[in-house]
Amino acid sequence: MTDLHDGSASPSKDGPASPLAQLADFPSPKRPAGSVGVLLNRLLIYARPDQVPALRPHVNLERSGFVIAGAKTNGRMKLLAEDGFEGIVLADPAAYEKHVATVDAPFWSPEDQLLPTSLEDMLDQQLMAGAPTALTPTKFITAGDTDSLKAAARQVKLLRRNDVIFVAPLDISFLDRKFIRQTTAILADIGCPVALVLGKQFDPLAHAAARIIPNLRMLAATIELMPMRTDFNAFDLVAHGAFAGAIGTGGSVRHTVEPPQKSMAFKQDPSPSVLIPELMCWWKGNKLAELFGAKEHLAPRCPCEVCAGRRLTRFLRRTDKNEAMAHAVAVWSGYAADMLDAPTLRQRAQYWQNVCRNALGNHKLIPTQLKLAKPLKPQKPLEVWAELPLWPTDQP
Repeated sequence: MTDLHDGSASPSKDGPASPLAQLADFPSPKRPAGSVGVLLNRLLIYARPDQVPALRPHVNLERSGFVIAGAKTNGRMKLLAEDGFEGIVLADPAAYEKHVATVDAPFWSPEDQLLPTSLEDMLDQQLMAGAPTALTPTKFITAGDTDSLKAAARQVKLLRRNDVIFVAPLDISFLDRKFIRQTTAILADIGCPVALVLGKQFDPLAHAAARIIPNLRMLAATIELMPMRTDFNAFDLVAHGAFAGAIGTGGSVRHTVEPPQKSMAFKQDPSPSVLIPELMCWWKGNKLAELFGAKEHLAPRCPCEVCAGRRLTRFLRRTDKNEAMAHAVAVWSGYAADMLDAPTLRQRAQYWQNVCRNALGNHKLIPTQLKLAKPLKPQKPLEVWAELPLWPTDQP
């Protein structure tokens, strides 16, 4: 895309730099028009309403904010406002958790109202509740259903609003080789920013990371994109052209699944998921404690404001969940601030790649320290983020 940023980049030795190469040398993506622009260069916390009080003390007001999902969202927004919270709060209706899109009805509206609620009404309600921009109540778009995606895109395009983000809850196959060109063309034609939610059980990127991550990077550099309800994929895409991102507080809100399925979490283990900074991934607290076993003195201490130097092996009970979430937000918020302070997008990408490469090294170092027979197996997306070239090009 040729107009992502006001400025110019130095031409290459072979002539003018490609649009994507130019973007890499800009300090930031272009600010989205209208009220959406307030989200530029932010990594938000994607949370359920009841999680907000535990996380509020750890919100970076300049670099973050909240996306609150599901029922009781407006009530929590009201409580935050009454309590003097000055940060950004968006409301995601998360209609895709319970409803599947059709061509005739790609968006959800309440069924218990005396009068039908239009899409514009739904969006205006979020703005009146205090959100600076509204998120569309898009239903889940199943594999191959490009007709429903087009129908949703057409309705949003007709609104011609600059205070709306189109939520695109897509089966992960839309980002794979068969559909990526068509998906990109549809989303590019909407005329407003896109909040992408990836759909599949467990980690949507795990099964085809080597193919899909480059496609996602190209999408981020091509349209006004905000990866939402994600894990560290938000870091990768904000380092490659996405104007903002939102990281989920737990596994079930770092992706979505096709209704009526439910996210398949490891419910038999009551310990919370714990972010291990050295590995840049979340582990169950019990699994982490088992890893270090009798050598707990080697377990990592965390310097974040929540942990204050305590060891990460302490998160063992269900009641530790809020503290584990706060630890994760405190840790990744520090990484986000450092990455977003980089002078150019290319340097953001370099920072992020260095973080991932260090984490890969620690997957080998920690087992050596513990005298284990095998290294820890890193998650596939982490390997791809560490090994891919820094920046996407427009070459096939």
